[in-house]
Amino acid sequence: MIPWWAYLAVTVPLVLAPGASTAVVLRNSIAGGTRAGLQTAVGINAGSFCYGLLSAFGVALALQHLPGVWVALRAGGTLYLAWLGVRSLQGAARRRRPRPAPSDPRPPEGRRGVARNLREGFLTNALNPAIATFYFAVVPQFVPRGARIVPSVLILTAVHVALAASWHVAWAAAGGSLARTLSGGRPRQALDGLAGAALLAMAAKLALG
Repeated sequence: MIPWWAYLAVTVPLVLAPGASTAVVLRNSIAGGTRAGLQTAVGINAGSFCYGLLSAFGVALALQHLPGVWVALRAGGTLYLAWLGVRSLQGAARRRRPRPAPSDPRPPEGRRGVARNLREGFLTNALNPAIATFYFAVVPQFVPRGARIVPSVLILTAVHVALAASWHVAWAAAGGSLARTLSGGRPRQALDGLAGAALLAMAAKLALG
C-alpha cells in the first residue's frame, strides 16, 4: 500500500511553497484575467503529468546516467524565467507612457491567446529542475515494494497534479480579482514590476543553486 501520509507530508509543502509555477499563474492572471491564469495552470500541470509518465516508464533510470540533462534543464529554466521576468518589467515600463484608448476595453494583455498561456505554463514546469527531481528521484521512493510501478507512479502523479491544480486555481482567481481591481495606473505598474522582479530572483536562485 502506498504510504499516503508520508507522501502528502512531502508533496503538500512542495505545492504550497512559492515557486515559478505560482508566480507565472499569478502573472498571467493579472495580465489576462482569471481565464488566462486557469489556462496557464492547465499547461503547468500538463508538464507535471508528462514528467509523471516519464518516471512511470523508467526514463528516470536512464537520466541518472546522463548528468548533462540536469544541466540543460537548469540552464533552460533559468533563461526562461529570466525572459518572463524581463517581459513583465517591460510591461511595467510601458505603463509609464500614456497610450490612446483602445477600441477593445480590455488591455492588450487581456487578449492573450490560449496557446500562449498553455505554452508558458507547460514550459515553466518542463524546464523546472525541482519538478524533474521530484518525479525522477522522490516519487519512485513511495512505490511499495512488489507493487506494479507504472500504476503506482501514475496514481502518485494524479494526486500531486490534483493538489497543484487546486492551488493554481486559487491563485488564478486571486490574480483575476487583482486584474479587475487594479486594471491600470501605478498599482498595475507596481504589480507588473513586482512580478518581473520575483521571476528574475527565481531565475538567479536557479542559476546559483
